[in-house]
Amino acid sequence: MRHALLCSAVLCLSACDSSVDDPVVYQGVTLDARGEASLSVSGDRLVVSGLDGSRSGGFTVEGTPARVDVEIDPLAIGAGERFGVVVEDAEGVELASFFNEGRRDGAVDFRFAFGDVLEVSAVSVRYRLAGRVVLAGVLDLPSPRQGRLAAASAGSGEGSTGSTHVVRENGRYIVVSDSETNGARAGGCAGFLVTPPSVLATDVPICADWIEVEPLSEAPAPEGVVSVTARGVGRFIVNELAVR
Repeated sequence: MRHALLCSAVLCLSACDSSVDDPVVYQGVTLDARGEASLSVSGDRLVVSGLDGSRSGGFTVEGTPARVDVEIDPLAIGAGERFGVVVEDAEGVELASFFNEGRRDGAVDFRFAFGDVLEVSAVSVRYRLAGRVVLAGVLDLPSPRQGRLAAASAGSGEGSTGSTHVVRENGRYIVVSDSETNGARAGGCAGFLVTPPSVLATDVPICADWIEVEPLSEAPAPEGVVSVTARGVGRFIVNELAVR
């Protein structure tokens, strides 16, 4: 696997296709269906379905892990569709999220948000290709009203989502969108062909297979519950899931 973040599977499921009841134990991790999603097992893969039209959902990982890494089949995000991760506290208040959201022009918007409890006024954004940082910068966030999110975009691009990650490190949640790299993309890019926000002082698209957002905040993040969720994609298939 391309990145060291993704761990090898610790438990293989039956080779037979089967429906499974909620909760599901998949590759050693207990999952609960979220929203309108249905979970089933096909060989050693988890199929998350029932997300047609405006339907949304996915699965929630049991407990409050410090790291969740999930690899999926390459997923193209169409207009009005989204895929990503969200972290919530014990009361269901959102702490952090990262979504790939489809736009009408065919591009994907890399949207992220942090809850006001984290007191995040700026984030560090890093774009990597094959592990090397190709662009990095700081984005200022709007001040959210109490109980609201500080949300912004890490740019837009062409390409398919291949995996997503959330890492709790040094009291902060770092959220990541990872592209699939099987086959060249527009402009010969084997990843996302990204147009970063203009404040990062570049108007030239860059090639990146990893977009990482880290909050710059003194407030420690409480432990949170991590969910992988989507809207309108029909279904997505998980090939590998690692939790620590």
